[in-house]
Amino acid sequence: MRFSKTELKVLEQLALGRKQVSEVALALKKDKSQIYRIIKTLEKKNFVTLKNKEIIPSEATHVQLLLQQLSFQSSFIEDISGCGMELYNYLLDTPRTAQEIIKNTKLRPSTFFLKLKTGRSRSLFKTRDKTYVFNKKLYPRLYEFFTELRKYEESFDRRIPPGSVIYYKTDKEIIFSTKAECDASLTGLSAYTDQGIKIFTIDYTYYLPKKKLSRKDILMHSLYRCEKDKSIQNRILLTLFYVKYKKEFSKIHHEILDNINKVLKGNKIEGYPSLSEIRDRAEVYDIKL
Repeated sequence: MRFSKTELKVLEQLALGRKQVSEVALALKKDKSQIYRIIKTLEKKNFVTLKNKEIIPSEATHVQLLLQQLSFQSSFIEDISGCGMELYNYLLDTPRTAQEIIKNTKLRPSTFFLKLKTGRSRSLFKTRDKTYVFNKKLYPRLYEFFTELRKYEESFDRRIPPGSVIYYKTDKEIIFSTKAECDASLTGLSAYTDQGIKIFTIDYTYYLPKKKLSRKDILMHSLYRCEKDKSIQNRILLTLFYVKYKKEFSKIHHEILDNINKVLKGNKIEGYPSLSEIRDRAEVYDIKL
C-alpha cells in the first residue's frame, strides 16, 4: 500500500483533531476540492469515511496506530510516502543488504538510496555489517502500525472475494486462492492441467488483472503460494512442473527451487517431499527426473 505526502498530511490533521474538510483545507493551504479528492483515495484504502463533510477515521487497529504516531511525531511522513511503506515493511524485522533490498522490492537504486539517506537522518534505520533494519526501539508505534498493516494486507483486498487467501499483491496485481469461480486468470497449481499435469485442487489460484500468463509467471505464482502454504502435496506438484519445464526456468532463482534441486540430488530437506515421493508422482505423469 502506498500513500502520497498529501494523504499522510490529511491523516495527520485528523490525528490533531481537525475533522471538517474546511479545517483540513485551511491547515494544509489546499483547495477543498483537492482535499475531497484525497479523502476519496483514503476511502478506497479503508482509512477514512466522509459523512456530512466530516472525515471519520477507520477504527481498524493499523489506522488508529498510525494516527497515534502522527499525533506524537510526523517528521517521518516524507520517508514512508510513495514506496516508503513497502520498503520499511520489507525491513521490519530482518536485516537486509542494499542488494537484497533493491532486488526484492524492485525499487530503483536511486530511489532506495534517497530513502536511505532521509531515513538515516531520522534514525529510522539501524545499520550493522552493511545491512539495514527498521529501528523499532526508537519508533515503537510506527513498528506496531507496520506490523498490523501487514496483517491487514495479507487478509483483505477489495479486488477479490471475501474469504480469499492472498499470496502476493501490489497495487497493480494480486495472486489469491478461493473456492469461488472468478473472472480472473487461473495460475499456480490451478494452471497445471493446461500445462500437461492434470490435477484436481480443492480451490482455485487466480491472478489479477486478467491476462495470458507465461510458464514463468505460473512458476513464480506457484512459489508465492508455496511460501505461505507449505504442504508437502503442493511442493510435490510444484516440483513436477519445475522439472517438466526446467530448461525454461534456468534463470529463475528462489530458495524453494534451491531446496528442490537438493532433494532431486538425494538430500533430505525438512518440510520438503522425499525423492521417492517425487518419483512416485512423476511416474504417474510420465515425467523424467
